[in-house]
Amino acid sequence: MADFQINEEVLTAYLSGGLNAAEAAAVEAWYDASGSNRKLLGEIYYILYVNDRINDTAAIDVEHALRQFKRRMHKGRRTTLRRNLLRIAAAAAIAVILLAGGLTTVSVSKRLTRPVTIYTQLGERSQAVLPDGTKVWLNSSSSVEYAASLFSRRRSVKINGEVYFEVSHDKRAPFVVSTNGLDIKVLGTRFNVRNDEDKHRVTTVLLEGAVKAYAWEQEDASVRLHPSQQLIFDTKTKTMQLTDVSSAERSINWIDGRFCFEHNTFEEIVTELNRYYNVNIRFMDEKLRQMRFSGDFRVEDGIYHIMSMLQLTYKFNYTIVGKDIEIHANPKP
Repeated sequence: MADFQINEEVLTAYLSGGLNAAEAAAVEAWYDASGSNRKLLGEIYYILYVNDRINDTAAIDVEHALRQFKRRMHKGRRTTLRRNLLRIAAAAAIAVILLAGGLTTVSVSKRLTRPVTIYTQLGERSQAVLPDGTKVWLNSSSSVEYAASLFSRRRSVKINGEVYFEVSHDKRAPFVVSTNGLDIKVLGTRFNVRNDEDKHRVTTVLLEGAVKAYAWEQEDASVRLHPSQQLIFDTKTKTMQLTDVSSAERSINWIDGRFCFEHNTFEEIVTELNRYYNVNIRFMDEKLRQMRFSGDFRVEDGIYHIMSMLQLTYKFNYTIVGKDIEIHANPKP
């Protein structure tokens, strides 16, 4: 029994009478160990046995349902466990009657674990609160998909684009953000994640708390971040680079609709502007891509104002062609 681990498969077999006496005794000891264990076993019973009856709109014989469940119980189970589970079964049977009255035919398991998806369009920003209380801010063209399983305390989130999190603390329920081959595991913290697919990198900046990041299927090669640190994950090579940052708060200036460029390349700046404005900015001279600029702007300033301010450096000129912007190098004096 040393290798006997209790999980949803084992609990399902227990409820179906498929375990031997020693295994059933181990489940009963586990059941008695905590209220959360008792709750989980009740939830599994609810899904496995009550869900089968939801789509049956005929009259439900509650007493028969309880007798059928009682017969399934292993003969060696304790009286107290049987009494507690029967109480759960009675509550579940009442729920069946309510659900079978034509209000819904959606399976309980799917209904209770359906992911919550939030997304933003080009130029939009959004803020939301996830079902567990975690606060999220989505940058332009980003999405968050949240799911919490009944069979695990793990809270799972998949993202695209850029998202800032303030995770609701729960030491028993890890919060895991997944994006483009990288998992970021936290208990309670503030951090920003940006997935740049075109650049094959995921950038994580930690503002508060602690997180652990690891490439998918490489959890043994994790990297732990501390506040004011930045992790860049190369999605091609699966390598990670951890550095200190002077101001982690700058990573979330976008929440307030601010562009804060600090010695960024022109190519990086153009990429950021393209996320907000319905224009196509083209470099007519490839050398311009690596020029660097600094400056603070607001989204409402507009693309042409920002370009005009950058142009004051006398490093380039630009022309407007329809909805496009063409960037030219200044002729040499």
